[in-house]
Amino acid sequence: MKNVEAFPDSDEVRDGSIAFDQNERFNDMLDDGDLGEYALTLKRPDGTESPIPSISRALFYADRPTYSALLNEQNALERKRTLRLEGFPTNEAVFERLQMLVRRQAIVLPFIGAGFSVAAGCPSWRSYVVQQAIKGGMDEATTKLRLQAGEHELVMDEVIAAQTLDVFTREFRSAFENPRIDPSRSPSTELIDLFGGAVITTNFDRVLENCHQEVRRPFTEKVVGNEDSYRFIKAAFQGEKYLLKLHGNIDDQKNRVLTRQEYDQSYANDRPVPRTLMRVFASFSIVFLGCSLIADRYLSSLKDVFEQNRESMPDHFAILTAPDDEQELRVRDQFLASHGISPIWYSEGDWDAPGEILQLLKQER
Repeated sequence: MKNVEAFPDSDEVRDGSIAFDQNERFNDMLDDGDLGEYALTLKRPDGTESPIPSISRALFYADRPTYSALLNEQNALERKRTLRLEGFPTNEAVFERLQMLVRRQAIVLPFIGAGFSVAAGCPSWRSYVVQQAIKGGMDEATTKLRLQAGEHELVMDEVIAAQTLDVFTREFRSAFENPRIDPSRSPSTELIDLFGGAVITTNFDRVLENCHQEVRRPFTEKVVGNEDSYRFIKAAFQGEKYLLKLHGNIDDQKNRVLTRQEYDQSYANDRPVPRTLMRVFASFSIVFLGCSLIADRYLSSLKDVFEQNRESMPDHFAILTAPDDEQELRVRDQFLASHGISPIWYSEGDWDAPGEILQLLKQER
């Protein structure tokens, strides 16, 4: 008679436990009945029966094919939900291109905008500018329309003129550097174990830096866009944890890029900012996160690089809010394509989407 091994050997148990524990969320859903009324019963020699509480663990070790089938089915549903495929079916192909780069350990640089600080408790940059415009006596509806039309720099100049730069700087610190801000709530936390090297940001706030500091993974160096060197480029190639604060800090007048005059000076053709950006865009894949990508000055540098290097250009990506109107969405998509950017869309107000998409990228890498 053939002996039946009741339990796998210790190595199999050890390996199996690792695989089992990696599916904690699925296991909890199965045990809690969220995936249907599955039940297992222990039948004793005396005829009494009792339910087995951990259905997931029992299935994992006793009926691996059933466990795997249920897990694969749930993962497929979760992937569809996370990528918002019901509303944006093109997201999957774009996600898988980004996923391929991550799996191959290619250099991918996150480019972080103000939207990634909102979850931490910071106001959105647009709403903050509107609020400050109102304080300066400007019309709210007109200001919103102008920002939507891409007149960000002009509006900023008028807001600062109405308030004075000293008042604007003081108000900024109150809104973006206060104890109520919690960096751990920002989707920036998902970047730490996903993209381990250099990062670019246009943000004046310090949410991104504090996220990395809190988990003891601080940036080795912080570089400003107006620095006339290629330290950041070299660090990116070497996988070092450098942060490029493209527009500096709001209290650093020498390196800050805030007013229209400061934009004109910093983005002139012979200046470090566009030179650095053109090297970055031509050399590395970028994933834009929390960026509006409407009238940002750095897009001019990106478009120039794309038009000059279409065949050799690295893939660039964005996790981005989609316009509600279908025609506007098509126009927006065409604009991004003309800059070499492939978007992963989510709906306005669905602020959990970027973090969930990054989590999925981390899980499936």
